[in-house]
Amino acid sequence: MAEPHFAGKYAKCLGTGFRAALEYRVNFFLSVAGAIAPVVIQTALWIVIYSDDPASSLFGFTFPQMVAYTVIAQLVSRLVRTGFEYDVNADIKSGSLDRYLVKPIGYFGFRLFSFIGDKIVQTAFMGVLLVLAVWILAMALGFVVSAGAFVLFVLSLALAFVLNFLVFWCVALVGFWLTEIGYLFEAVRIVIIAASGGILPLAVLGPDASSVLTLLPFRFTIQFPTELLTGRIPPESVLGSFAVAIFWMVVLAALGQAIWSRGIRRFAAVGS
Repeated sequence: MAEPHFAGKYAKCLGTGFRAALEYRVNFFLSVAGAIAPVVIQTALWIVIYSDDPASSLFGFTFPQMVAYTVIAQLVSRLVRTGFEYDVNADIKSGSLDRYLVKPIGYFGFRLFSFIGDKIVQTAFMGVLLVLAVWILAMALGFVVSAGAFVLFVLSLALAFVLNFLVFWCVALVGFWLTEIGYLFEAVRIVIIAASGGILPLAVLGPDASSVLTLLPFRFTIQFPTELLTGRIPPESVLGSFAVAIFWMVVLAALGQAIWSRGIRRFAAVGS
């Protein structure tokens, strides 16, 4: 039997992730449902804070902008969320990584395309929720999304998927040296969500913290797509921001490759 073409191999990985998303769609629905409570709590908080002067601007956000940011950021954070890191850790810990090393496909490519396939299903469902949320925001608060902002949002979301994958790929590879890192994954996830503007806009943290976090790659996973959709990024800054995001993709990919190279040598030396 002829060996599958290179592109065909990764198409099969994409299909694997796609089928997995369909099989475990209840988990995703529960994750989305879990975003409702934070949105309700934060919206109630902003209503109280802005109640004295609803037309005022706080941290550079008007009340409609802040509510729109809260809703959209929560949806984006649920959408870019990973989970493959547990599978990577299980493969390393059990030694089953061996079987992937002898297959005619890279383990990184297998995990990446499986992740993307999983996100195709989730994005289709989340797209419906996003359109519904934008429509409600438009009716209730006069929030408007331009066609250009939507296109940029879609492009930035694609970058966010890959960036978040690369971040957690690097974290997952720590499993070559540590065995029990499930708690590490969750601790890192919480920190990254906060550093990416998934809980509150980075501007709320103050100018010093915001300026530092703006230089890091995490904001491109949640805050950047959200601010593009809400029209908060000046047109002249969009191209430069995309360039910085791509720069971080290259850096994280190189870092992941370096960790993988050292880790796989250790894995082979231990004889798992």
